[in-house]
Amino acid sequence: MIARTRKPTGLPGYSDLLSNIRGPILVAIAYYIGAEAAFLVGTLSDKIFAPFWPPNIVLFCALMLVPYRRWLFYIVAVLPSHLIAELGVGMSWPQLWIAFATNGMVAMLNAFGVRHLLGKPPWLDSFYKAIVYVLITAVGSPAVSALGGALVRIAGGGEFGNYWLFWEEWYVANALASLTLGAVLLTWIAKGNDWAEFGSRLQRAEALLLAVGLALACIVAFKADSLTTRGYLPAFLYLPLPLILLAAVRFRTAGASAAILIVTITSISVTLNGPTVFLGADSEANVLALQLFLMALSMPLLLLGASIEELRRAEHTTACLARFVLGSQDDERRRIAKNLHDGVGQNLVAATWMTERMQRQLPVSEQPVAGELEDVLQGSISDVRALSYLLHPPLLDEAGLESALRARVDSYFGCSGIAVALEIAGSLGRLPPDVELTIFRIVEEALTNVKQHSGSATARINIERGTGAEGIVLTIEDAGRGMPGMGNAPARLKGILATVKGPGLGLARMRERLRRVGGKLEIQSAAGKTIVRAIIPVVDRHVEEGNV
Repeated sequence: MIARTRKPTGLPGYSDLLSNIRGPILVAIAYYIGAEAAFLVGTLSDKIFAPFWPPNIVLFCALMLVPYRRWLFYIVAVLPSHLIAELGVGMSWPQLWIAFATNGMVAMLNAFGVRHLLGKPPWLDSFYKAIVYVLITAVGSPAVSALGGALVRIAGGGEFGNYWLFWEEWYVANALASLTLGAVLLTWIAKGNDWAEFGSRLQRAEALLLAVGLALACIVAFKADSLTTRGYLPAFLYLPLPLILLAAVRFRTAGASAAILIVTITSISVTLNGPTVFLGADSEANVLALQLFLMALSMPLLLLGASIEELRRAEHTTACLARFVLGSQDDERRRIAKNLHDGVGQNLVAATWMTERMQRQLPVSEQPVAGELEDVLQGSISDVRALSYLLHPPLLDEAGLESALRARVDSYFGCSGIAVALEIAGSLGRLPPDVELTIFRIVEEALTNVKQHSGSATARINIERGTGAEGIVLTIEDAGRGMPGMGNAPARLKGILATVKGPGLGLARMRERLRRVGGKLEIQSAAGKTIVRAIIPVVDRHVEEGNV
């Protein structure tokens, strides 16, 4: 069970900003801006209710970041903002106080429930957390606060017989705000400086184009025109869906929540400023229909984004564990190889010398037995050395990569009969130990695949210095049968197919080894020719030492 805390929830930058006197002032300003933004998007000013109400989300997010003991300061701080904003649309004083009480209630219930059940951020990075967030902020809290919020319309002259209609309108406005703006703000707050999915210019450009395209798609989908009246309405309503799903898949929770917000703002603006596909008796009914549509869209999309976030995190954790296992395995193999070579091997050599001495001292009749014992010891020495070399070649540490590879190619030809041409362009020099070991193991895996799966009688290995970001380029080529089903596959798909077809385990190990050093693997395969290409970045030692 997650313990309750009375401290800020683990985001020093935001918590420090809100912990002093500036915090309540900034939240009050944001509260007022949120109210004016709701009016700008389009409020039913004559009937008071806005389609969704951002100020409550502003207060909710502030309460998520400050200790419980400071909540009262923030609630009092936003009161002037609330009064100024609501008086500007003609709300009466009884309505003002009822609205403020219910606004504060929904913000506090949301913040207490999420902090108590989900603890520290991130709050929307798993399916379970997203479910809890939806149940608290889009089901429970707004439903309870709407019991009082419905009285706002009644205090303004609405009929008491329409109480549940007013309750529904208040509930939907707050629930929709939590699913849209609330999800966006909590996701972005929790990320802090971690924006890996928007790290490059290409990714940021992709996100911008996706946002613009989604807004345009919503305008086309929700605006009523001659096409929608001729029976194309279902097709037009599905128009934004591919872009929404793409945002969730490419940018996870941040993309899903931002897409929901874009759809919400755009569609409400269109609905309140002209004829739309929601053709009710009046604008209030149109907005309510749109709100219900957006809620039905937002919930599964938010859960999808959180599930993808959880899957990516699990994938990252698995990759880290795989790299750790490979590193530990290499260290253990190096240690065992050293013990075999320096310990067991030396003991066997010493036993051989002792056997030779004993053989000279034994009677002639017993010397053949001593000779057989010496042969057994010599065979054991050879086996121990071979096993030690397979575990970790001593030449790799003592003489470098080129010597170790040439020795491995010679032994490979002796045991398999496959002729291997090793070409090293120029002088590689001594590379970092992890890079040398990665190249050596990739060559071993590739040669094993050639022997077991290819059927080729020859192979060629080429190692050269790359250009630009390519440090070392390793190419292993054979003339075998190739990998089935990959001949006409797109280049990007070949890497996936190669992992699940043919020598998949060996290629998977290659990929993990390359990930450890920041490299990548490329595969081209067809009948009669398979090329495995590994690109390994190498940091210049002089540059690296200068940065230390």
